[in-house]
Amino acid sequence: MRRLIFSHGLLELYALALAVVQLPGGVRTDEAKYLLSIPYPHPPLLRTLFASLSWMPYQELFWRFVIASAVVQAVWLLWDLGYVFPRPKRLALASSWLFSAAVVLQAGTVMMAPLTALFGLVCVWLVLRPHPIAKTSAPLIGLFWFLGLFSIYQTVLYLPLLLGVFRKAHLRARDFCLFLGMPLLLLVLYTVAHPLLLASIVHVGSQDAALPISLRLWKILWILLVSGSGMLTVVGIAGILVSGRKELLVTLMALVSYIALTSQEYYAILLTPLLASGVFLLLCKRRLSSTCYLPPHVLMSVLFVFTLFPSAHPSSARETMHFLRTHGVTSMQEFLLMDGPFGHEWQYESSAPIGRFTQQVSSSIEDRAQAIVCTKKTCEEDVNTEMWKRLDGAPVEVWIRR
Repeated sequence: MRRLIFSHGLLELYALALAVVQLPGGVRTDEAKYLLSIPYPHPPLLRTLFASLSWMPYQELFWRFVIASAVVQAVWLLWDLGYVFPRPKRLALASSWLFSAAVVLQAGTVMMAPLTALFGLVCVWLVLRPHPIAKTSAPLIGLFWFLGLFSIYQTVLYLPLLLGVFRKAHLRARDFCLFLGMPLLLLVLYTVAHPLLLASIVHVGSQDAALPISLRLWKILWILLVSGSGMLTVVGIAGILVSGRKELLVTLMALVSYIALTSQEYYAILLTPLLASGVFLLLCKRRLSSTCYLPPHVLMSVLFVFTLFPSAHPSSARETMHFLRTHGVTSMQEFLLMDGPFGHEWQYESSAPIGRFTQQVSSSIEDRAQAIVCTKKTCEEDVNTEMWKRLDGAPVEVWIRR
């Protein structure tokens, strides 16, 4: 019992470290979308939950830690799969998840990708566990599938694994339709009823279309390498191919195809549960030595994390808002105008409502504005210098009322 408590405590400290190291850079644009529950590009369940704690002083840190803790503690699923292994092999399997570069880089972020990967790891555990699920567990898995779909669109990529789980349990076709098909149909109806979601899906699916094939292939390869720190990538894919498990192979192909459409680096973690399953299958067949696998995997992870870890320098949004607060320019009753491109992180960091500054901005809004923040090269030609004066020393160009 003491060993179990100690292990959980170490994992929680690891999760806390993964969350804290993400703090200095501030909230990124995509993180701000979820913390503010911006109604795209995902269904509402998780982002509504995130935004429900917007009143908390440390909302960002809280959710970073909760997500990191959930991702790190999910290693017990792999530990359970390897219960027949000797301890070195069990540790090697657990390390595939815990020390993958994608997990280290993404677990402490307020993003949907690590939670999608967590969903995928549960699916991997369900499909690889030695005993099929009880037929009475089908409604519970259907609810799990429903919650996943209405939180994150990418969970649909793990559908082949759940089909494998249901097939292994010899469930009736009616159960397939009711518990897997019905939530999918409801998601389609929800998406069709929200044009903004449809537009964002089309945009995401076409944003890499203009890239040359060679660059797209390189980006896919790079994401594959990041997902498993190189070593896990090679071993995991080999394990899936050697095993001949169709549900794993089809899911891997679905994930790679999705990444080919939109090769964002944070999607690397979506592949990690599949790669860990490949390691498990090779360990089962005694075709992989923990001694030969574990040290290179950890070493490669360190190299990838050292190379790819985001800058600890605060974002310009956080620095600028701090600068404005130190100059007494904050109020919930007045506007902050932005001239130039800006992301949702500005909305998250600002205590005042944000509007876009244009030459045609209404006089009522401009009269209530506290400041104009310029994210372009310069805004001097746009601003009425008789009404506004520029503040020196700001991270970006800032104008306040004279």
